[in-house]
Amino acid sequence: MIRLNITAEGFSEERFVTDMLRPHLWNNFGISVEVRKVLTNRKLRKRGGIVGYQRFKNDVSQWFRECPDVYHTTLIDLYGLKNDFPGHKTTSYLQPYDRVKEMERLLKEDLGFHKFIPYIQLHEYEALLFADTGIMEEWLGLYNTLRKNCFTQIRNSTPDNNPEMINEHPDTAPSKRILSLCNSYDKVGDGILILEKIGLKKLRAECTHFNEWLTQLEHLE
Repeated sequence: MIRLNITAEGFSEERFVTDMLRPHLWNNFGISVEVRKVLTNRKLRKRGGIVGYQRFKNDVSQWFRECPDVYHTTLIDLYGLKNDFPGHKTTSYLQPYDRVKEMERLLKEDLGFHKFIPYIQLHEYEALLFADTGIMEEWLGLYNTLRKNCFTQIRNSTPDNNPEMINEHPDTAPSKRILSLCNSYDKVGDGILILEKIGLKKLRAECTHFNEWLTQLEHLE
């Protein structure tokens, strides 16, 4: 049996793994998945949220040592990532896809674990929701008054109508754009319900970097 440990940034990413990725990988590929959030406070044993690179590295490396024969990967956002992460500053001039791939390469190089598959989400978990803006509007419109096609207009403003290209500026990151229209948006609860309705097939078709990562996981052996 192939085993995979996933370090998730926070509660929403953890829920996405448990509710969608874990069943998919187990039922279709026999890959057993464990997930835990990033350690944010060792004394209080709190997990979930953005931390500096050294604390992140210590947490992930500890899991490597505990499970040296298990594959490991990450599910963390580029948006909000601390600038001490490998390559964060030196890759800022690159186009988003080139930048995130180079940052992943540098992360793997720095952590130095041969069974590690780095993944950094472009640009944020909520970008995945924009894979189907109709479903977003249908769901979030149940308890918000929304302008027709409001999410489609956001997606259409990006290069090639690409959800992964919705950028990481504090005012225009995917979650900030959703909150500007739906101030009651629940990142964990609403997010997973929308993604389940969209489905992995559509997510993969619309989000290239996400699809490449999931394909890698499916081919572990």
